[in-house]
Parts: sequence; structure tokens; C-alpha cells
Amino acid sequence: MAKTSKKSSNNTPGKLKIPNAWDCLPEKENKILEQRAQRYKDYLDNCKTERESVIYIETLAKKAGFKPLPPLGSGKKLKPGSRVYFINKNRAMGLAIIGKKPAKDGLRLIAAHHDVPRLDIKQTPLYEKHGLALFKTHYYGGVKKFQWAAMPLALHGFAITRAGKKINFKIGEKPTDPVFTITDIAPHLSRKIQDDRKSNATIMGEELNIIVGHKPVAKAKDDENKNDRIKETVITYLHDELGLEEEDLAWAELHVVPAFTSRDVGLDRSLIGGYGHDDRGCVFAAYDALCEVKIPEFTCAVLLVDKEEIGSCGANGAQSMMVTDFLGMLVEATSGESSFAAIRTAISETMVISADTSPPIDPSFEATHDPLNSAFLGKGVWISKYSGSGGKMFSGEADVEFINYIRQMLIKEKIPYQFGEMGKVDEGGGGTVAFLLSNLNMHVLDVCLPTLSLHSPFEIISKVDYHYTVSTYKAFMQNAY
Repeated sequence: MAKTSKKSSNNTPGKLKIPNAWDCLPEKENKILEQRAQRYKDYLDNCKTERESVIYIETLAKKAGFKPLPPLGSGKKLKPGSRVYFINKNRAMGLAIIGKKPAKDGLRLIAAHHDVPRLDIKQTPLYEKHGLALFKTHYYGGVKKFQWAAMPLALHGFAITRAGKKINFKIGEKPTDPVFTITDIAPHLSRKIQDDRKSNATIMGEELNIIVGHKPVAKAKDDENKNDRIKETVITYLHDELGLEEEDLAWAELHVVPAFTSRDVGLDRSLIGGYGHDDRGCVFAAYDALCEVKIPEFTCAVLLVDKEEIGSCGANGAQSMMVTDFLGMLVEATSGESSFAAIRTAISETMVISADTSPPIDPSFEATHDPLNSAFLGKGVWISKYSGSGGKMFSGEADVEFINYIRQMLIKEKIPYQFGEMGKVDEGGGGTVAFLLSNLNMHVLDVCLPTLSLHSPFEIISKVDYHYTVSTYKAFMQNAY
């Protein structure tokens, strides 16, 4: 093992010791850490849907000199240092910087997902009952449903009207906005109807209905017996304030998300609490790192996919042809070639970091983990050779040669790292996009960002882990090794 300084993450030869990452942080990097954390929080607060994430990053990317990537078949070859981006159906995105090496030598790719567990509004959602107007929802991804009740919620939407007008809106994010909520039963009344339910059935899916109105429209003199007068208030608001008809709701993207911003956590402000760390923490860490790269040796890229939380399916998921479409365009932009052989050769030599969050050991629930094979908050980037569950099912286990490449990079850059699995063998487990990209014959390794309260509306990460995650991604994409 290479020699390291006192600030290095590595240790006495022959002995494994994982230091606290704060002890490895040079004094001069404290300011950089806080700047990175603030940029990330700004992104997190402005991007609570995939569509918003794409729009936000595209805006930043254009200011940073990124231009649209020429489509496959254009025959264009770009100069090293060229900054390009690609958007797929407004829900997925790729960004890249063209490198010095030819495409046949492979690319350096970081893959992350920017979809987040949430509640989606059903196609026919609006109804009135017992003096309230409500929207019915359908949860998206792995959520603990009870965590979404009795808290302020915001509504984010994108719709296209019958006349073809596009409407983007957010309600509940400004201090002066109204918010929405899901009711929970009082403890005085829950003994028979709720207390004996298992935790994730405390509130059932069909009980996740958000309150959207309460005041009825005024009675008309000729319509004393009119029903659904509260529902009519909501319909009137949708029309007058947003330009929407009730039927437009069935054709729209409507998401329910927490109505609060990210916050520093702890007296020392060393943690960040917020909605969407999984996996927007890795999304923005990858983008921020890419922007710090100048002219890399190998073409480096960031791929932001959708639908990971529900199996990486669909046109924007990691299982789609979008992945090879993006890589094919980069091969052509690097070499001018677009043949099947050129694309396949480049893909097989490509190195990938699967960038995702994962739950470290929790001091209040430590029985879920094997302490010897667990990651911890505040001990740096998390190296996971394999993911999956139940005997490594759906795992893209990394090859040792690639793992050693990452190891030497981390040692040289003095980046603290740790190892771990997602919980005990028979109890834990989970997946990332790693196995899907390794199915394309690329070298892939999971490099995780430890996140407590994973999949909850208010997840927790360490600023020092986030800082070293950005540094790891930058070193990987700068790729001078």
C-alpha cells in the first residue's frame, strides 16, 4: 500500500482502520466543503421532481459552457475539452466533457438517478366527503406510508391543456402559499382500527388522500340542493388560477412532496437534512464534480436516469436503450465513428461509478447491521463491491482489477473511504443501477453516499461525506491515472 500523509484515509500496512473523515479534512478545504454543501442545498430545494431537476441542471450547464450533444449519425467529431449535454424526453439527462484519448479506450461514466420516493396524484383524484375536498394518491417507490401523514405537503405539477398550453406550477413551497396534508387518526380513537396494524399498514395506500379544500361555493338561488359545492371550489381555483380543467388532471404529471426546505442539522451544522438525498445527493455531487474537470484524459460523463425507485424501467430508466444511445453519441463525438463495432468496443472498455445512496448503521437501530461490514456516517465515501439481496441477487459485482483502480485513485487523492453492505445478509439488501450497466459489459462499482432515514421525507447526510463524494467523482472523471 502506498505511503500516505497524516491526513490520508489509509493506515498502517497490514491493518485495516477506517478513520473519521473529519480528521482527514485539511483546514483549507473547510470553505470548499461549505460552498459545495450550499450549492447542493440550493439544488435540492429547487428540484423536487425529475422534470425540475433536468431544467435546473440544464440552466446551470448552459452557463458553464455546455452545448447540446450532436445526434448520433451526424458524423461530428468534437475537440477535447468540448462540453456537451443530452436530454431524453425531459426526464433523463447526460452531460460530458470530451477527452484526449480515443473512444476505443473507453469512457469514464458516473450514473445516478434523480427520481425520489413520493406520492403521485391519481388520474381521477378529486372528490368531496364529510366537508372536505380531497385528492387521491398513489405512492411511488419504497415508502413507509405513515411517514407522509400529518405533515405539510406541496403539489408540483406539469400539465398540457386541451388547447395545447403547457403549465408548470408549484403550490406549497413559498411561505405565503397554502399547503396540503394527509390526516391521521387521533390516538384516542385508533385502538381498534389502527393500533394492531403492522407498521407499513398503519396508513394504507387508499388512505393517503390529501386535503385540497373545505369552503363550499356560494349557493345559487335556483340550485338550493346542489351537491359537491366544496369540490366545485377546487375546480374553480384550478381554472381561474392555473388555467386547468378537471379533466386536465387525468393527463398531467402531479406529484406530492414535502413542503419544507433542506436544513443544517446538529449544533455544529455538520449534517444536512432534507427531502430527496436518495439519489439527488449523488446527482448534484456528480454534476458539481464534472464542472470542476478541465480537459480529461478519457471522455468523462454523468448520466442522470429516472425510474430507479420502481425498477429502472421505461424510456428514461437504466434498462432502456437511452443508455447506449447516449454512449453512442459520445463515441461519435469523440472519434467521428458510429459503427456498431466502435460503440461496442468503447462501451466494453468504459469504467462506471454507480452513484447512489445507502443506509449506514443507525445508532438507534444498530441490530439491522453487521458492524464489521457496515458503513458509518462521517467516514467518507462508501465502497460497495456488490449490492443486491438474498444471496447477492441482482448484483453487478465489480471485478477486482477495476476495484484496484479505484483504490489507487483514492489513496493518491487522500480521500477517506469505507466498506459496507446494506444491512445483515438475511435482513438487508437493495439494488442500484450497477447491475444493469454491468449487463452492457462495462466495469461498474457502487460508490455510495451514506444516508440515514433513507426513503423518508427528511433524510440525513454528512457534509464531509458529501464533500468527499464530490472529490471522488472529480478524481475519477479527471482520470489521470
